[in-house]
Amino acid sequence: MTILSAIRDRVSPSSRSESVDAADGDALPFAGYDRLDGAEVVKGLRDHSQIELQAVEDYERSHKGRRPVLNKLRYMRGREPIPGYDALSTEQIVTALEDANLPTITRIRGYEQKFGRRHDVLEEVARAHHRHQATHPAAAAPAYRSASATSAASPRSDRTETSDQP
Repeated sequence: MTILSAIRDRVSPSSRSESVDAADGDALPFAGYDRLDGAEVVKGLRDHSQIELQAVEDYERSHKGRRPVLNKLRYMRGREPIPGYDALSTEQIVTALEDANLPTITRIRGYEQKFGRRHDVLEEVARAHHRHQATHPAAAAPAYRSASATSAASPRSDRTETSDQP
């Protein structure tokens, strides 16, 4: 051990342990993860993509196993509304919304409300939803038929008369 490495270890022992973890194949999900307590990890999970959340979950299960972190991950983990969504910029999401069908628009809105909370994206989702409704009006509701009219029109088959019943 050289004097320089001893000084470096004394000044920054945490950076040394992080590099050792990475060298052992147990890379931290993100820098400084091991220094965070469970509440800090839970609080910061919203800022990470699904791929990063998977890395956090894998690491947490194999190392610390903190129940509050794993419970929050269970809530946070989910499928992206469109492939590669977490890597898309706001502009790319807006472009994707232009041709999106109603189920995709709905999935994007739910995902964005749960994870991203980007105001610009949520506004565009609302606009895309209104555009879709304007171009694809809902079918007219069937005409009202009272229950008595329905039952008179179709006799019930479960009311068969038999001589065996008292």
